[in-house]
Amino acid sequence: MKHLWPIAKITFLEGLRSRVFFGLFIVALLLFSSTYTMSYLFPHDVVKVAVDLGLGITSLVGLILTLFLGTQLLAKDLERRTIHMVLAKAVSRSEYVVGKFAGLSLIIVCSMIVLGGFAAFASWTVDLLTADQYGVVHWPTFVLALSMMTLMFMLLASVIFFFSSFVSSTFLALGLTLVIYLIGQSVEELKHFLETGAEGVAISPVFLKIVTVAYYIFPNLAAFNFKTQAAHGLSVSLSDVVWPFLYGVFYSGVMIASAAWIFRRREFT
Repeated sequence: MKHLWPIAKITFLEGLRSRVFFGLFIVALLLFSSTYTMSYLFPHDVVKVAVDLGLGITSLVGLILTLFLGTQLLAKDLERRTIHMVLAKAVSRSEYVVGKFAGLSLIIVCSMIVLGGFAAFASWTVDLLTADQYGVVHWPTFVLALSMMTLMFMLLASVIFFFSSFVSSTFLALGLTLVIYLIGQSVEELKHFLETGAEGVAISPVFLKIVTVAYYIFPNLAAFNFKTQAAHGLSVSLSDVVWPFLYGVFYSGVMIASAAWIFRRREFT
């Protein structure tokens, strides 16, 4: 596995030079700059709104960055056929996939650090200029929310690599990953609603089983969402952090292992 780091480094530098990367950061700066003004539209929840806006903007920009860079990394090498040159240098296909994923993960981590810094600065500015009775920033929960968000995007990146390992169309891989993201954000809430039931609503047992199966197959991305806790300063138990972390690492590992296995058997033209 000696080729992992060179591939990860090249992937990281390639991602930093992407126009998508710089474009999104410019948009993010404009959005963060409006946090102060928008938060004061809610005079009694100024700091809460500022934190929620900051984390929401970070989540949106991080999602777009992960989706577009993730689908481009493998697609560019396949379309330009530079992958043949890489594999011809005694680099196994598994090393190639894992190295690419490691490079993308580095991009995600660095991006989230920068975006999180902008969000923290915007929230800190609002907190500094606001009286304490209108809320304060709970920084440990804020950092936790950013960390779990980063892990979620790394998990989503592994799903992108899984689809890209056997799908030839970049658009199709992007679409499938976006569908997985939407399902992962809502499947836990839907399952809870169906299990608890609602007055006057007939729940089909078959539909409940389908949702239950989907709950265990698709990634539960809602488990990584701590924005509400950060905005309202709610307490978070250790199990609420440990289990999503282990779940994210395990699911990402399964996706990358599956992507490497499929990629090894794929024929290139």
